[in-house]
Amino acid sequence: MEKIKSFINYILVPVVTITTGLLVVYVDTQVKNNDYEISRRDLELKQQMAVADRENKARDLAINKKLNDLDLVIRESKEQREERESNQKFNLKIYDIVSESLEQKDEKKQEAAKAFIVVMVEEPLRTSLLSVLEEEAEPPVQKKINKILSEETLFKEQVAELPQKKTDSQPSFAWDQWDFDIFWCSSSGSQAKEQAQLIAEQLLAEQAKGRIRVRELPASKNAQSGYRASGYEIRRNTNEIEVAEALGELGNTILQKHKVNFTFRTTTQPTAWYVSTFVCPGS
Repeated sequence: MEKIKSFINYILVPVVTITTGLLVVYVDTQVKNNDYEISRRDLELKQQMAVADRENKARDLAINKKLNDLDLVIRESKEQREERESNQKFNLKIYDIVSESLEQKDEKKQEAAKAFIVVMVEEPLRTSLLSVLEEEAEPPVQKKINKILSEETLFKEQVAELPQKKTDSQPSFAWDQWDFDIFWCSSSGSQAKEQAQLIAEQLLAEQAKGRIRVRELPASKNAQSGYRASGYEIRRNTNEIEVAEALGELGNTILQKHKVNFTFRTTTQPTAWYVSTFVCPGS
């Protein structure tokens, strides 16, 4: 009995205790490993979900962009079609007005048609209709239209006066190879021409090396959209602000006795190294 007791106390109990401890350590390790694996898989799942979410958002953005682009194309096509139809109706109406004035040999109606065409009609229809009136209208109207077409032909051919260098002056700006057209409005008379010439001559005096021209702007041309200059005006692109402002200062100084103040208008026409100036007092 004593041996059994000793076996239990000194052998069985320690073995059971050690085995239980090892089992606890094993179970604890397995639980930790399982927790780590679960956390790892949970993290991977979250990462995969995040990637999928980003891909879905990117796909949705791409789809929305394509839909927006398609909608824009449809709207632009509709607007272009409506504009084209409107222009066709407008042109037919003008044609009817011209035809009626010629059929009735009505000088007043022909004069009104001429004025309307000069201001409202775009090329190439504008020149075509004026040519028809020039051939078939009453003589007084024919004479006026002939003058308009002759002036505009010279304008299209870029007929210009080239100023002569008369003196040397300290440059107020690095004009370099900039090109300048100094337009003067025919409706403003000889004073405008003289002022335009003074500006051009001063540019030459300040060592400007580009093309400098003094050009007449016919009243009929100035009546068209895209021109319609009045007063003293410089037209520039957004990257031509510095040279345009320098030209304005030069013009204000040269024409100081006339109390001139040049204004600026931004244009979207791509005219590299080119600035146009309009001298149209009283217009």
